[in-house]
Amino acid sequence: MGLFDFFNKKTNKNAPKEQSLETSENELFKALQPYYAYLMCYTGMQQQGNYAPISAYEKPNGDIIGFLYVFDESGAYSLNSDTVVELMEARFEKELAVNEIKSYAILYHSEFNDSNKSHKVALEDDAFKAISIAYNFSNLEKGHIAMPYTFDEEGINYHGLTGYTNEENNTVFKTQLEHKDYFQDRATMEIPTCTNDIGLTITKSNTHGLNNTWSGIFGFNRFNNKDGSQILKDYFAMAMTKAEGDLDKGIVTSSIEFKDVDFKGVLQRGEPMTLLPVVKTNYVVDVEHRDIQEWENVDNLEAIVSGKAKNTFGIWYYATDYAKNRQRYLTEKKLNIHVSGIAFVLDIHTKDESSEVSYSDEFTAYFPSKDVPNFGCFDFIGEVEDFRETSLLDDDSLKGYIMTVRLITNEEVKDFFTIDIYVTSENMRFETLTKGLKVTGMFQMQGCIAN
Repeated sequence: MGLFDFFNKKTNKNAPKEQSLETSENELFKALQPYYAYLMCYTGMQQQGNYAPISAYEKPNGDIIGFLYVFDESGAYSLNSDTVVELMEARFEKELAVNEIKSYAILYHSEFNDSNKSHKVALEDDAFKAISIAYNFSNLEKGHIAMPYTFDEEGINYHGLTGYTNEENNTVFKTQLEHKDYFQDRATMEIPTCTNDIGLTITKSNTHGLNNTWSGIFGFNRFNNKDGSQILKDYFAMAMTKAEGDLDKGIVTSSIEFKDVDFKGVLQRGEPMTLLPVVKTNYVVDVEHRDIQEWENVDNLEAIVSGKAKNTFGIWYYATDYAKNRQRYLTEKKLNIHVSGIAFVLDIHTKDESSEVSYSDEFTAYFPSKDVPNFGCFDFIGEVEDFRETSLLDDDSLKGYIMTVRLITNEEVKDFFTIDIYVTSENMRFETLTKGLKVTGMFQMQGCIAN
């Protein structure tokens, strides 16, 4: 059963014979006719989980052009839907005023329903109630119209555009989509970037979070079910109670300490901001920093920092002390950094006999991850020089290991780049660790300034 059949079965079982555009007396129904294909596109996007606003406009010659704001492929930066809608409306109103376009329609998800007639942009999951269309025509009044929807076990039920007859809504939902790109006009939104006084490149991101990091601590299966998320909430609340100092001014941190990993909470002016895991280590490497990617969505209290270590090799890491030491990161290029890691996947490395590239038995290496490069994550081949069992949580129910892993082999310097990596048992694809074992997988590097 297709999307349009689904709609008709839900809402139009006994609908009378549909009304044509020519016979309808609804001027808005006729004026919006060129944009109904975009409404159909938008319902399809919603079915696929895409809730970003879209728009289209009419050129003086009658052509309808779809318009989108697009962002960097990395997904590191985006704008809230309300901001996107404002930018679209401002652009189209300016063009309408000088007759560069004849009309426009902006489609977005809103809070509109039977009890709330507001076309306010929906930003939270529980606020999505309708698809609203903001429109303006040179020969009609500016306004909004909405198509409310509800969710059930079968999917999304669309209830028709408000003010339209059943016949008019049937006509809308029978609009046929062509096999073409409906969005011929796209504007790329640049990621905010600047270079500061000491030559550091500061890039903003606002979509990043620590779900993958915590999945590295708990295990992906455990963290993504009720048990893992609730445990984290409980420890977050516990960390907040341990905060000391003047909670109303500046940044305050607090820690729940375990043998090898701490859970560190960050408060800003008394408000809880984030909880992050910190793998304890004594390993220190000197780094000359070049780039900082600040997480704008947490008030720039978290960041991925990158640079050259030992004046030789590049590293990217999640700075676990960025909230407290942001000013030092921004004003001191060269810092000594405690470096450690959290493994997301760990497996035994085996030689690929079919590969044309041959590696020596001592070969170790790490490479920026193709899947999550913006989180300081690396694919690697390393050798386990040592390991020990460890446990987390008050009941020691979270089991794992601290591994000392050689990532760069240097004949002259034994521990040239050998770091401590935490791995939870759930993320291991084998059962038994041994010294000297060659392992592979992916880990997130983390670091903090060594005092």
